[in-house]
Amino acid sequence: MNLTTPPPVEDLDPDYADRIRRRLVEDARSSGRRRPVWVPALAAACGIAVITIGVVVLTRTGGGGSGGDGSGVASAPATSTPSPAQVQKVPAGKSPQVSLDLGPASSAEAKAAARQCLQKSAAATGAPNPATPADAETATVHQARWLKVLPGQDGELRPARDRMLLQTFTTRKNVWVECLDSQLADIFDPALAGTSRQKALPLNAAEPINGSWTIRDLPDGRSTLLFTDFTFVTMPDVARVEIRIRWTGGASPWYSVAVVNGSGYVAASQPGAIHEKHAMEIDYRTLDKAGRVTSTDIEYG
Repeated sequence: MNLTTPPPVEDLDPDYADRIRRRLVEDARSSGRRRPVWVPALAAACGIAVITIGVVVLTRTGGGGSGGDGSGVASAPATSTPSPAQVQKVPAGKSPQVSLDLGPASSAEAKAAARQCLQKSAAATGAPNPATPADAETATVHQARWLKVLPGQDGELRPARDRMLLQTFTTRKNVWVECLDSQLADIFDPALAGTSRQKALPLNAAEPINGSWTIRDLPDGRSTLLFTDFTFVTMPDVARVEIRIRWTGGASPWYSVAVVNGSGYVAASQPGAIHEKHAMEIDYRTLDKAGRVTSTDIEYG
């Protein structure tokens, strides 16, 4: 047996090899984006477990077997399977833009929601909270505005509310907080992290946006509804963030929000789509004050 010379390998069909290469790259990029760099600091503050996702390696059955090329490796029975439906490649300009912004909230509305947000977060974690409900009275508010609620929000096909209050503020102790209505979306305590929030953010000119995704599908009669949301931070020159869902049946509109103080929240939903890899993709992009697209990327779910 010659151990220095590799055995002959069957040439892959060029189209098949190209599909394998694309999917491995997509899976590797997807696994890398789903763990924001600042998560460990937030997890330490709130007692949240961090889960990472590995890369899926694809293999191919078939080819020569013991009865074909003499390699001694049995081949899988030849079968004919239909090709799965592919995510549609819809040009960006073909999807209309839909703004989720509904205008500013009053100071009283924002303060009441902030107190509830900090009260609920303290009860949920069961740990000392770096911000308390009393801190809402003296906090510096960076933004407090209403956003449109889409089908699928909070796991509800038909949410009871039609708007939600997004706000960010900093307490006297420099703890940065983001709330969605009365729910805590993000919190950063520089004392616990050992660094400033600005230094902890994983942002640069090449990657001006980062954040965390939620993706789920819900039964809707005989079909489904796919919902996704994105809590994000951005570089200072980003003025708007837009996301859309592409699936096997087409594409959703671009759902858009303004960016205030380098952070925000955006959501999208699409009837008929499902949360299944290679059956959906989420496009997201940043725009500057002039409306020019400054970055684009894809979340593969």
